[in-house]
Amino acid sequence: MQRLLHLHSHHGLVPDLPERLDAIAQRGLLTATQPGEFVYWLDWQHDGYRYDPRRTNVPGRPPRPGKGTYPDGDYYLHLTDDLRLGTFGHPREQTLTIWGPTLLAAVEAELTELLGEPIRRRE
Repeated sequence: MQRLLHLHSHHGLVPDLPERLDAIAQRGLLTATQPGEFVYWLDWQHDGYRYDPRRTNVPGRPPRPGKGTYPDGDYYLHLTDDLRLGTFGHPREQTLTIWGPTLLAAVEAELTELLGEPIRRRE
């Protein structure tokens, strides 16, 4: 069983929270995925995208597609094709769910420092 972490966003309390959450999540996805592995960005009301975290947002390469990680009114997912790791932004709860042991190891400390202790955790 994989660990699941839910973090409350505290949007009004943290300056630039959407950008900071997205940067942490993208660094984590870069660390947790294998070279050449694609990540899928999904939003139930918009086009989805497939991208390689190592080939976007670097000089001479295109920006990462999609709107980000922070749930700003839509449900946002970043996940691998085998679903072993990813993020899920829930707009009504204003939570960010992180799963997958390698992704959790890469982001948990930084997210907890930014947002405080998780509101839910499941092993």
